[in-house]
Amino acid sequence: MVTIVGPGIIFGNGIVIERGLPSPTYDLDAANYSAVPVNGTTDATGTFTITVANAGSSIAWNSANGGVFRKSTSSGTDYIYGGPNYVTGQDYTVFMAYKLSTTANGRLLNTQNEAVKDWLLGSYSTGINYMNVFYPNGTVNLSSDVADQNWHFIWGTFKSSTGVANLYIATNSQPAGVYKTATNAGFGGFNQLRLFSRSGGSEVQTADIGFVKAYNSVLALTDIQAQWAYYRSRFGL
Repeated sequence: MVTIVGPGIIFGNGIVIERGLPSPTYDLDAANYSAVPVNGTTDATGTFTITVANAGSSIAWNSANGGVFRKSTSSGTDYIYGGPNYVTGQDYTVFMAYKLSTTANGRLLNTQNEAVKDWLLGSYSTGINYMNVFYPNGTVNLSSDVADQNWHFIWGTFKSSTGVANLYIATNSQPAGVYKTATNAGFGGFNQLRLFSRSGGSEVQTADIGFVKAYNSVLALTDIQAQWAYYRSRFGL
């Protein structure tokens, strides 16, 4: 179960409980930085190591919207990844704020290790770029929503015992319910989360990402609505 704690309680070792919101197990939020993360440092929970390569300088931190990570070119050798291994047997929710750009179209958030499951969230391209994508080793929503260049919230949830994956999305209105759902025994999770490309550096997506937050449970709709209400003003929604 996710623990909800009162206003602004901070535990030791860098673990932060956001005010009245579910506590993430992995928290990569550009608002906590003033530059691209240093390779080998940890996320805001103090738990997971962040791996960064940016020799091509195609990833930058920008102060817009309280802080974003901005990918500007199609270079697949620049990347950021980190987080838990939730490939099998784990309930989860992944929550992301993103704004796509058209320089390169591909996968916005992908599993770092594709050996067991093929997992992605946010965007996908077949020559046409799509948004609101959730593919937890099978299709929940892949190529139905043509991408725009506005800010979006997206939540992908998975219940391991039932194989049910739910997708929630939002812009300037809170999610009223599940946007897309699917059930598949082959569904699963991710082994660390990689920003802006596939694990081998292909299918690069240029974009702004405000944050990526992962939870070790399926968040309730009321939790998701509370997150939307808390973060919407930061992204002008």
